[in-house]
Amino acid sequence: MRILHVSDNSYPNIGGVERVVHEISKRQVELGHEVVVISQLETFSKSVLKIEKDGVRYLKVPKAIFPIYSRTFALSFSPDLIHLNSYLSSPLFTKSNAPVLRHIHDVYGELSKNYFSFINTNLMSTLERFLVKGFGYYIVPSYSTFKKLRKIVGTKAQIWIVPNGVDLKIFHPRERGWLRKRIGVDRKDFVIGFVGRIAIGKGALDAFKASVPLLKEGNAQLVYIGPKDTVSTSGQRSAFSAIKYLSEKLGLKNKVFYLPPLRDEELACAYCDLDVLVLPSVSEGFGLTVLEAAACGTPSIVYDSGSLCELVENEKTGYIVPRGDVNSLTHALRKMKECENSEKQMMRNCCLKKAFLYDWKNVIERLFNVYASVLKR
Repeated sequence: MRILHVSDNSYPNIGGVERVVHEISKRQVELGHEVVVISQLETFSKSVLKIEKDGVRYLKVPKAIFPIYSRTFALSFSPDLIHLNSYLSSPLFTKSNAPVLRHIHDVYGELSKNYFSFINTNLMSTLERFLVKGFGYYIVPSYSTFKKLRKIVGTKAQIWIVPNGVDLKIFHPRERGWLRKRIGVDRKDFVIGFVGRIAIGKGALDAFKASVPLLKEGNAQLVYIGPKDTVSTSGQRSAFSAIKYLSEKLGLKNKVFYLPPLRDEELACAYCDLDVLVLPSVSEGFGLTVLEAAACGTPSIVYDSGSLCELVENEKTGYIVPRGDVNSLTHALRKMKECENSEKQMMRNCCLKKAFLYDWKNVIERLFNVYASVLKR
């Protein structure tokens, strides 16, 4: 099968969507399919960049021509199916010779003001609806996203739920110490982790505010792993400057660490070194980092936003607190820090069992079942 993935951003830019696109694509190549991913360049270069990674061909196109180039390439490539992750080029694919499967990773709605660098929320919501509607076939990663999308596209469109997966060959329990050695903290310290874009909508600032009381106590540390410049790569409002300013003002700059996006093997080592992952997103279509952390035996603390309640079992694989309630977030962090070793081991075991359900092998099988349904119609 010839499969074309169209995505606004892609490898080597690493965010949740980009990771999912690559994980799906490389497994499709392993199964013998011809796969091309086309996306826009993160810089304002005028030339097309060609990359190959894990057998997947990537075409990175100048921003100004990305939508029309994607459509033109689709005509010349003649794919059997177009897997459309892109918002920017979606209007050009509502009519296509090849069947189009629209992949919606999240629906932001009124919460878009917390995510993107747009001031007018109504305008952003209207634009989102315009860029989402117009297709007959959709996939979403969670039931939460399914419900939000159904309100936009109505009952005639077919929507399948296909969750994101986790590579259990990479993300699994490992010996601790790699991350702590890299950032230079004691093995006995309580290490809080945030993995993802250091953005407002992802809850990066709330993660800092909730951690402050523990950081002041002296034996807790906070580490961010992900890109700082979120506006240029994804349009999301960055939280990095605010976190940096507040940590310096409060005398905590030596307690807060920043690492760039890590390779999967390093990221797995980092998860294993965290005592807890915190992801207080205001909206989350899936929450891949929560799943990866669970596969390494690390619990998570999340807001009751979107799919996060589907991934975290309260008091079993972590804690769920009300969205926007920083005090409850702090309380959950303290509970995690003070819980007995037996409780930690119980949570660890529950995390591993939860992650096992999302092995990529099973996810890809479900995805190809959806492909087959689309191609038959």
